[in-house]
Amino acid sequence: MTEVEKLADQLDRLQAKNHALAQALNRASQELGKAKSQLVQLAQPPKTFATMVKVDQVMVDDDGVQHASAEVVNGPRRMVVPVAPTVNAARLACGQTVLLNENLVLVEQRETPVTGLVRVVEDPLDAARLLVRDQSGSLSVVRRSSALTTAPVKRGDRVLTDANNLIALEALPPEDDGDLVLEETPDVTFEDIGGLEGQIGRIRDAVQLPFRHRELFRRYDLRPPKGVLLYGPPGNGKTMIAKAVAHSLSDATPGVNGVFLSVKGPELLNKYVGESERLIRLIFARARERAAGGRPVIVFIDEMDSLLRTRGSGVSSDVETTIVPQFLSELDGVESLDNVIVIGASNRVDMIDPAVLRPGRLDVKIRIDRPGAEQAASILRHYVTDDLPLAPGLDVDALVGNVVRDAYARDDSRHVCDVRRRNGDWDGIYFADVISGATLKNIVDRAKTRAVKASIETGSEVALNATIFGRAVDEEFRETADAIANTDPAQWSRITGLENGQVAEIRSVVA
Repeated sequence: MTEVEKLADQLDRLQAKNHALAQALNRASQELGKAKSQLVQLAQPPKTFATMVKVDQVMVDDDGVQHASAEVVNGPRRMVVPVAPTVNAARLACGQTVLLNENLVLVEQRETPVTGLVRVVEDPLDAARLLVRDQSGSLSVVRRSSALTTAPVKRGDRVLTDANNLIALEALPPEDDGDLVLEETPDVTFEDIGGLEGQIGRIRDAVQLPFRHRELFRRYDLRPPKGVLLYGPPGNGKTMIAKAVAHSLSDATPGVNGVFLSVKGPELLNKYVGESERLIRLIFARARERAAGGRPVIVFIDEMDSLLRTRGSGVSSDVETTIVPQFLSELDGVESLDNVIVIGASNRVDMIDPAVLRPGRLDVKIRIDRPGAEQAASILRHYVTDDLPLAPGLDVDALVGNVVRDAYARDDSRHVCDVRRRNGDWDGIYFADVISGATLKNIVDRAKTRAVKASIETGSEVALNATIFGRAVDEEFRETADAIANTDPAQWSRITGLENGQVAEIRSVVA
């Protein structure tokens, strides 16, 4: 290789090295630029969030430059700050989130906050203000945001306010209270209820007649009853009767189904002031809405004594002093309750406020008592039907007769307990004295369950017979006796309707 060629080769290598070095320097320059950019970004002072209240003033100086200031709320501080020229002051809206720089200059605008405090509107004062209350009942006046200035806000609506409870930002959807009111069209008919023919006849007259014969009621200037009270010992069909009433009203208007609103009384009680009253208003508003088209509506309040307890009784925190008047105002108020009937059920009618029970409110009071032997046979006949597998030679009526004689026997085999009255007298309580419709159904279910288990064990169908039902009656009797022996005597006697709360002691006699 000649000297010239060597020099040329060396030159090529030096050029390659210079090119690689130039690329490395270029990359280093780019990384340095990125680092400087990141450093500038990290060195930026923090910005502060604030809530826009209103534009304070806008002015133009002699040079034609616009200067604006805005009133904002930052935590507990309420300030008037300058608005940066890059921000259009005309687009700033009340309730909007804005950013302040380190010099407290409004430099950026954001969206309306989506979180905050929930308040209930007590009174829409004007286009700019709302009177709201919190869960404790405390009242405060808040400013409407720009979004709520023209929005239709009414009493009882929920609104979202900022963290300082100064500005109502937006209206919230209505609270879902569907879990407090069960709306259904029941499939229970009066034919499904046994042993209560007399009570069913009375409630038919009170409820069905006004809907079936509207013209006659108008002709005689007779108003239908506003409410019906079903009372008596538990487990005897009060709820079933209410459902059957709603079902039967469907026949009053062809093609229009009756509506059954089942109110869970205890769940309406709320520790926050005014909340229970609001829920009562909501229930009756829903009833009026459903009844507006002529549909018959039943508002069924179970365990009415827990909701409408006698005022001033001192048994609880006396919340009933406001709940009872609210209920009465809905029942008697200016807004009519056409096509709406209130049916209440209670085991303790003595605890319901007398103002609720007076004529003109719950006009009809029907006692649903324990079934006697004849009524028990009618009830059992609904559950022991001809299509069940029965022992050969045993018909349904004979089987039902055996069960009734066994359960209603007044001898030592069905002696539940002895009770002592406050005057010192002792009386015997038998199974027949405490049997309810639910007890009879439970006896049938026990017998059927025993037959099913026996069929599984033997691999073949086991027929129902008097022995299986006898064991079921005995099991139910013993469980009932055991439960009674462990209850408070006075409370047990009031709930069951025996001795009118005069029982001072219960003595078990079942081994």
